Amino acid sequence: MESEIRQLQLKCLAILDIVVKICEAHNIKYSLCGGSVVGAHLYKGILPWDDDIDLMMTRENYNRFIAIAEKELPKGYSIHNYQNSDLSTTLSFNYTKIFDDSTTLVQKNGKVMGIFIDITVYDKVPQNILKYIDIFLYKRAMTINRGKLPGYSPKNIFRNFLLDTILSNRRKYLMFAQKMIDIISNSSSRYTYRELFGCFYYINMSPYRPSIFENYTTIEFEGRSVMIICDYIEYLQTRFQRTDFREPKKRQVPSHYAYVFFDLPYKEYIKEQSTQSI
Repeated sequence: MESEIRQLQLKCLAILDIVVKICEAHNIKYSLCGGSVVGAHLYKGILPWDDDIDLMMTRENYNRFIAIAEKELPKGYSIHNYQNSDLSTTLSFNYTKIFDDSTTLVQKNGKVMGIFIDITVYDKVPQNILKYIDIFLYKRAMTINRGKLPGYSPKNIFRNFLLDTILSNRRKYLMFAQKMIDIISNSSSRYTYRELFGCFYYINMSPYRPSIFENYTTIEFEGRSVMIICDYIEYLQTRFQRTDFREPKKRQVPSHYAYVFFDLPYKEYIKEQSTQSI
């Protein structure tokens, strides 16, 4: 009998196959991302302890994918991001998740969703003074994601005031930030790529050379051929700021899930939990 983590990975692979099929049908470029790149590089598949799959796209490809996937995802799967889902506000992510709606994954922080894969977007950031506007917009998004901070220092009082007023509507702010970044991204022929809509506070803001996100190849991943950026080693070195991508034993643990139910739709789980709390 397969282990629980492997069953979870197989569910993720089923979602990946759906996403790849859509991308291939519409000539949408994508790449493995983050830990999934490490897995492909070291194991030709998912890291043995990983509990999701990560993809990434440039803004142009990402926007096209979102528009198409909302229409073409098969029944039982759903797309979630701040453009189209209340869950993105509840769960505080700035990118896209594709859920297997027939499953329930309870994260270590208590958040509930279906088994998922993540799709991160990389935006062009001009190499001129306008990049500081992009960075400012990014930092405000991270402020919203972190939420209010305790204490009565002047800095925290001002921060919490912003969260109660100007930044109170998370989705509205992110839509505004996206529009501004879309305009700024094409303002210069000199640019880098950055993860402005990521999930980590001031971590994934490293600039990447344009060629990294503009040249693609394929790589073996769990017995299938999937798309990946050509210079994926440079990508990993830039993202993780190191050259050895093997993790020590103590870090070889699933990063997301606490519990998983393979035959219970997450909406039913949420409903059951809500009923029990009354």
